[in-house]
Amino acid sequence: MRELLSIELLGTLASTLLFFAGLALLRWRWLQRSSRLLTLAGWLLVGAGIYGYVYSWGGEAGTAYALLALSAVAFLVVWYGLERRVARVRPGREVALEPEDRPTNWPRAIAKSFLAFVLAGVAAVGIGVAFAIHMPLVPTDRIVIGGLLVPTLWGAGMAWTLSDAKLVRATLLLALISAAAYAAAFLPKMLSA
Repeated sequence: MRELLSIELLGTLASTLLFFAGLALLRWRWLQRSSRLLTLAGWLLVGAGIYGYVYSWGGEAGTAYALLALSAVAFLVVWYGLERRVARVRPGREVALEPEDRPTNWPRAIAKSFLAFVLAGVAAVGIGVAFAIHMPLVPTDRIVIGGLLVPTLWGAGMAWTLSDAKLVRATLLLALISAAAYAAAFLPKMLSA
């Protein structure tokens, strides 16, 4: 029986109760917007709980146990005040957006495919090369990261191009990105030579 009532067990129980009391006061203060003394009292109780753990278990283990117990108690205090609300159903548009209704147009589809595959690829390679040339990393890291950027950016460019309804906007933007990327990659070297 004496082993069960050791200083560690008593200190743990008392400190955990101090955590409950302190965090409950802090939550009460937060919800009720009442006196600031509750905030001070809550933090004092939390501090006393931490001291209790450190006194019972020692500095290293007590600090770790105190932080663990404080987190668990804080979770329980917040969970106790959990409120479930029923989501309001908004009348009207509940369905997902449909793709744009447009008749099949082969020249437009071919142009869109060209933009998605070729121009998005050119822009992605340009960004990858610019990254591989100018980033302040070790050369192997620059090459690997630049190489990994290309398929990711190419896929993103293809998805954006295929989903954009305006071909002119996609063309101009991809052309600008390509020009800027290749200029950033090669223009400084050409100017310095």
